[in-house]
Amino acid sequence: MKMRNDCLPCIARGSLDAARLATEDEDLQRKVVKQVLKELITFDLNSPPPLMALVIARAVKEMTGVDDPYSRIKKKYNDFALELFPLLEKKAMDASFDTALRLCIAGNIIDFGTHARVGRQKVLDTIDEALVMEINGEGEAFEKACDNADNILWIADNAGEIVFDRLLLQKLDCRKITYVVRGGPAQNDATLEDAEYAGLTGMVKVIDTGAAIPGVILEYCSERFRKAYEKADMIIAKGQGNFETLDSLDSRIFFLFKAKCQVVADHAGCRLDDMVIKNSHQGFAGRKFGSCG
Repeated sequence: MKMRNDCLPCIARGSLDAARLATEDEDLQRKVVKQVLKELITFDLNSPPPLMALVIARAVKEMTGVDDPYSRIKKKYNDFALELFPLLEKKAMDASFDTALRLCIAGNIIDFGTHARVGRQKVLDTIDEALVMEINGEGEAFEKACDNADNILWIADNAGEIVFDRLLLQKLDCRKITYVVRGGPAQNDATLEDAEYAGLTGMVKVIDTGAAIPGVILEYCSERFRKAYEKADMIIAKGQGNFETLDSLDSRIFFLFKAKCQVVADHAGCRLDDMVIKNSHQGFAGRKFGSCG
């Protein structure tokens, strides 16, 4: 997905959010934002928006010396999700695949790339809504693809959210799944450290992309990841960043996300706040998939 004009103020805001997490010094915060805006002037607007996260991270490190301004937020929401997990697991354990899928997508609300503040109550409300609202997409087709695939590559998104992923992983054969996190700090996206902390490494093979980008841009990724990507016969891509960066015409990919940005919603052919399952076989106007009753 190419950059849109509406992405520009979002990038400026995102640079300020990251700067504020890194330092309370307002002069340094302004320097970060000004450096990002300076680089944005010459940035290739045909590139996907998540690539600008590299620019923001570099500016924050140069101005403040902080490598991972989102580290405390990631820890906070990993802990919150782990606190919720026993209750969520109880909801999903004896329920249908559909319930686990809904809760998995609901976890994508934990996104500080699109929301400066999410909050515990917003997460709880999203969980309740997820169990009754329609899904924009083909839940049955996704489940069938999971059953038929021999080699699934699951590309994760945010810290905290990855705990919700465990609910759906419990419904699948984890022996045929490779779970992928980011190759370094990238907003509040999950890394290997988060995956281990959240209990993923004990249930599924985990690798990283080799790139500190909140999405997947193959030329930036490691050879190990690219080989796993090519080998997979099904790819599960969680979150907006993966949707923005991966080829939506690749029929192996199922995108699972909450539409939290109007630009992404327009590109996906859905409404803001929709729970989305997208695959190229559906096109970008997938039919509604009803509540779990």
